[in-house]
Amino acid sequence: MKKLFNLILIILGVVLIVVCVDLTTNKLLKTDYNDLDVSDREAIAELCDMTELFRERSGCEEVWIDEYNLRNYKAVITRRFGFLKGYTYAVNMTASRNIFAQQIIMPEEYSDIAVYRFAYLTPFTFSLAGNDDGGFTDVNGERVYASVFDTQSVKYNGAGSLEEQYAKHTFFDAVESLDVPEKDDVHFEISEENVALTGLQYRILDDMMAEDSPEKLKELIREYVAVREYQNERDTEFAKYREQCEASEGCAQFAFYNISDLIGHGMTYFNKDRSDSITFYSAYYYLCTGRYNSDISDFFDKTGIAYEGAALCSVIADNELYENWQLRVDAGDDTVAPYTLLKRRCERSFGSTDKSIDDIKRMYNYEEIISMARTLVNEVNNYK
Repeated sequence: MKKLFNLILIILGVVLIVVCVDLTTNKLLKTDYNDLDVSDREAIAELCDMTELFRERSGCEEVWIDEYNLRNYKAVITRRFGFLKGYTYAVNMTASRNIFAQQIIMPEEYSDIAVYRFAYLTPFTFSLAGNDDGGFTDVNGERVYASVFDTQSVKYNGAGSLEEQYAKHTFFDAVESLDVPEKDDVHFEISEENVALTGLQYRILDDMMAEDSPEKLKELIREYVAVREYQNERDTEFAKYREQCEASEGCAQFAFYNISDLIGHGMTYFNKDRSDSITFYSAYYYLCTGRYNSDISDFFDKTGIAYEGAALCSVIADNELYENWQLRVDAGDDTVAPYTLLKRRCERSFGSTDKSIDDIKRMYNYEEIISMARTLVNEVNNYK
C-alpha cells in the first residue's frame, strides 16, 4: 500500500511539474504575434480580418442583411499536427481571468481585437481537437465557434478553409434558412441526361455572370430557366433537394465570397478575373474527363449545388433584379430559393420561359456536353 501511495505521489508530482512548465512556457514565451508560427499567424489573421470587417457594422450590408454580424461571434481555434494538438487561440473573446490563457500582443491593425493563447494542457481544449467541421460550444461561460486548423486550412487554400468554415457556420447561426436533408435520404437519378442538362446550365450560367447588357442577360436567364424547368420536370425529387441546398448552402457561400472580397482574400469559385479560378463549364469538363479526383455525385451534393446557388445570388444582386432580395431567401418557413426568385422575375418581366429546348441545345453544342456526360456515366457503370 505504501509503495502504491508513493507511486501516486510521484505521478502527481510529475503531472504538477508538467502543468507548471506548460503554464510558464505559455505565459513567457512568444507572446508577441510576430513571434508565432506562420500558420498560427495566418489562422489568427483570417478571423481578425473578418471580425474587423464587422466591428463597426461596416460591410454588413455588403455581405448580407444586418442579422448576420460577425462582431456578435467569438472563435476558438486549435492547431492540429496529425493526431496531436498544438496551441489553442481565442479571438474576440474575454479570457483575461483564465489561468491557462495568455494575451497575445497584436500588431497595430489588430490591436483592438483581443487574442488569447491557451496552454497545451488547458482542460476544455482537449474536447476541441477533433472538431474538424467546426461548431458552437461554451467556453468559460461564453458561447463561441470552435474549430481546428492545420497548414492546409488557412488562408488562400480554397474550399474547406478555416475562413470559409467560420463564415458559413456563423452565417447559418445568424439567419433563417431551409433545412437540407441528407443526400442519402433523397432519391434521384444520376443519369447521363441529368448530368448533361446540368452541364448545359453551367454553360448558360457562365454567360449570365459575364454579361453586362441587360437585354442579353434577360435572354440568358430565359434560357437558363427553360433548361432547368425541363430538368426539374424529369426529376422532381432532385429539383426540390437542389432548391433547398441553394436556399441555405448557396446563400452562405455567397456571403462568404462577399466577405472574402471585402477583406482582400479574393476567394471565389467562379471569378474569371483571377487566373487561378475556373468557370462552371470548366469544372464540368474537368470532372467529366477525370481531371478532378472526384466522382459523379459531386454534381449533386451540397458543395457543388452551393456554388451554383451562390452564382444565382450574384446574378440577382449584381443586376438588382429584386430589392431586399435577401429577406425573401431568409424568411424562415416562407423562405424561397434564389432560383425561385430568378424564375419569378423571368415570368413577370422577361417574357415567356417556354423557349425551345432543342434550339438552346443547338446554340450551346449540347452534343459535346452530353458526350462528356456519357463518358463519365459509362466509367462509373464500368467501375461498378
